[in-house]
Amino acid sequence: MDRLEKTPERNVPVVINGAGITGCTLALYLAQKGFKVAVYDKRKDFRDEYENKKRTVGMSISERGVNTLKDLKVYDRYKSILVPKYGRAVHLKDGNVFYQEYGKMKEAIYTINRKDFNSFLMECCRESGNVDFFFNHDLEAINFKAKRILFNSQSGKKKAVYYNHLFGCDGAFSAVRTQMNNYGLVESVLQKLDFLFKEVYIPPRNGDYVLDPNYVHIWNVSELLFVALPDGRSGFNGTLFYTRNSEFARITDKDKLYDFIDKNCHFLSCIDKDHFIKEFNDNPVSDIYEARSSQWNYKDEILLMGDAAHAMPPFYAMGMNTCMESVRVFSDLLNQVNGDLGRAISQFTEKRMPDADAMKQMAFINYNKLKNCHTYDFDKKWHDAQEMMKSKEGEYETEYFQVAFTNKPFLDILKTVSGKEQEMLLSH
Repeated sequence: MDRLEKTPERNVPVVINGAGITGCTLALYLAQKGFKVAVYDKRKDFRDEYENKKRTVGMSISERGVNTLKDLKVYDRYKSILVPKYGRAVHLKDGNVFYQEYGKMKEAIYTINRKDFNSFLMECCRESGNVDFFFNHDLEAINFKAKRILFNSQSGKKKAVYYNHLFGCDGAFSAVRTQMNNYGLVESVLQKLDFLFKEVYIPPRNGDYVLDPNYVHIWNVSELLFVALPDGRSGFNGTLFYTRNSEFARITDKDKLYDFIDKNCHFLSCIDKDHFIKEFNDNPVSDIYEARSSQWNYKDEILLMGDAAHAMPPFYAMGMNTCMESVRVFSDLLNQVNGDLGRAISQFTEKRMPDADAMKQMAFINYNKLKNCHTYDFDKKWHDAQEMMKSKEGEYETEYFQVAFTNKPFLDILKTVSGKEQEMLLSH
């Protein structure tokens, strides 16, 4: 019989499952408001581990994420290591490059390192004195009536943890959401999308970047989309996107896969052939998922946050920013209800879900833009829109500008800008 380890956590009022960026952001907000927080994660303490190159470590933070860090009063401690990206550099087959700026006055989004950023937030939580972390705790079951979570701990024992309020910040494959769904408390779907991706790291040459580090680099050829983001360490994190029904996806012979890429994809000039083959063969093919739920809360006790609530495709590079903004919106809501966690949990789905759904919709739309950004027609219309934004200061802002450089609600952007802009950029 499994042994049940006694636990001292019965009086801890707030439990968070998931010590990723969303979980740590939420924990820090709650700690600053005076709540005691216990954060559980099924992984080891990843701060002590060698960086896993098989998972994207380069991510983009924009105004919504930056604003969250400023709200938490920790931005000034982190800003010196941010790498600015002013737009996309679209590489054409003939060797030319389209530079498509994001902002109107050199506004930038920034590269961050996933592990470093997560570790920074975790350290901020520890410094608060109100957050404890428990690693190697894999959530097995939730007794919703007793408000008790059962974890499998590293010791091999079962560990029961009681909660008054529980937050599921445990990512797209959320164990909390799965438990809620299994007991019929929410209707949720984790949908595997038609897109696949494979990661290929582009290392430095002679200790320096092989491409301009102040741009997101895109190669859009054949049925493939290759995107490279500077990693802040003189290399680039490259991601090769394609669809399940593409010719490329149907090729199983590794030599033929390389031949296909060599024939169609001129980004290989940035990578030594032997390194590319090793990266391509060693790194797995990964799926892309979307999470949808009828609601994110159970009564006034449990709330899904971040990717557990609204995982989306990465085609706008706004997933992390949306997660961080969601936590900030929850914090603002908590202030409005005078710190009543139950009321904030009950009201959050209605307040935030329409905006998260709108951002997901814009992410799908943006894939079509990325697939067309290499055409001369698209490039001209992009620059025309940028010039119009500059000439009509305060009257017109592009969709990308509003998403990346403002804090306007996503739903408002979708309603007022996205449809017209999509028609303009993608029509011929």
